[in-house]
Amino acid sequence: MLKKLKLSLLLLCLPFAAMAADFKAGDQYDVLNIEKSKTPQVTEFFSFYCGHCFKFEPVAKAIEKSLPEGAEFIKSHVNFLGGLTPQVQSNLSYAYIIAKQHNKGEKIADQIFNSIHVQRAPLDNIKDVKKLLEVNGIDNDTFNSDIASMPVISAERAMQDKQNKYSEMGALTGVPTFIVNDKYKININTIKSQEQLNELVEFLLEQ
Repeated sequence: MLKKLKLSLLLLCLPFAAMAADFKAGDQYDVLNIEKSKTPQVTEFFSFYCGHCFKFEPVAKAIEKSLPEGAEFIKSHVNFLGGLTPQVQSNLSYAYIIAKQHNKGEKIADQIFNSIHVQRAPLDNIKDVKKLLEVNGIDNDTFNSDIASMPVISAERAMQDKQNKYSEMGALTGVPTFIVNDKYKININTIKSQEQLNELVEFLLEQ
């Protein structure tokens, strides 16, 4: 009876094991020449101005929901897209960081994406950014105070430093880009489904 039970458990594990074995460095993911993060995490480099990132929002949210306990999902906004100055793009980095500080990160991120890609309001003026946050409960005085604070300045600088580091090593050439544990870049064009993507993320978190 015990042997049969062990065999049954083994058979249940085989489909996942077989799928995990199909994940290969250089195919579904690349191994970067950098130290692995000390804590499990998935970083999405993205831009609110990127149409692909807007379409990928449901995918990113599904990844976050599928993460095992203790793993963190990090959205890191970039400012290197063409057509807009880095400062204009960084204004939305600040807006997102401030929104997160007030536990409104996801709500305001959705509003920013909607404004740019649905309402066609580009938010390329800081006054429009402030107005969007004010509508969502963060008034001008709070925004002005937060954007001048060291935690917000440091967080935005950390985003830029991280994007520069991965850009210089050739790992960040466009968005959205997903990197697991700071070391494994997912080659998203090789992934066939959300389920496969979630399983790849889990596989890489355990490496």
